[in-house]
This record gives sequence, structure tokens and C-alpha cells, in this order.
Amino acid sequence: MDQGEQNSLPTIKTDLSADEIRARLLKLSKRGKLAGYNQEPQHGLVSVAAHGTPFDSELIAEFDEGELRFRLRLLPLMPIVFVVMLLVAIWPGLPLTDAFLSSFEWYARFEANTGILLWYWYLPLTILPTPFAIKSSLNKSRASAKESAIEATEKIGKAISAG
Repeated sequence: MDQGEQNSLPTIKTDLSADEIRARLLKLSKRGKLAGYNQEPQHGLVSVAAHGTPFDSELIAEFDEGELRFRLRLLPLMPIVFVVMLLVAIWPGLPLTDAFLSSFEWYARFEANTGILLWYWYLPLTILPTPFAIKSSLNKSRASAKESAIEATEKIGKAISAG
């Protein structure tokens, strides 16, 4: 997510200490109101789930000088699996499509008369849209994760401001 989108996430001012913030958010999490709560993330003070479609992100809260600032981090496993599956799915389709089309006489005549083999059109038809599918999925994921993150920051803000 670019810096402009990161800056559009709310900042929460608080007089609480880091431990008090963690304690309140843990309480909220135990009531089932803060999905994916992690009070000891690799980076930041705490993190929570920011559900995206199709890929989830992590909302990381960083605490400094009485302010909680938030940033989103796309969880990398599922996008990697998605890309690998898209690419791996291309090859089995080639022999399967060839076997299917070869069962029709008109296709065998078409190949013989034109010299246009299946892979001449099949590979561009399946490979060229792949980057667009990946980009579209990532954009949708970022947008839906941002919505989820805003909802989570509202819950966090209420929990921290509550007496």
C-alpha cells in the first residue's frame, strides 16, 4: 500500500501506556470484537486482522509519544499461492484443450490447412491476462482490507477512550 493510502488511516491520541493499550485490546479481543489480535507482532505495538477479498492483510498499530498510528501489510502467502496456481494451471490446459479439440475433424483440418497450432493462440490467450488478474486481485484486496482496517481502528479507538 502506498504512503498516501497509509496516511488515510486514522491516528488515535491517548494518555495510556503501551501496556494499558495492550490490556484493553486483549480484553476486547477475548470478547470476540477484535479478530486476529496479536499483542506481540514482529513490528509495532499490536496487530489485528484486516480482512480483504480475496487476500487478507494485517493492521499494525505503532505507538509513539501518546499516538497510535496504523499501517496495513498484505499477508504474502495467499497472493503467492494465487500466482503460482495461475501459472501452474496454464500448462495442463494446453494438452487437455489439444486433446479435446483434436477429437473434432474440423479442428484437425483447420490445423492442417492453416498451420496454426494450438499453442500459437492458447498460450497468449492464457498468459497475457495473468498480470491483469493478479493486479486486479491485489487492488480489490487492498481496498477491502482498508475498509476492514477502518472498522478495526474505530473499535480500537472506542476501547482506548473508554474509562
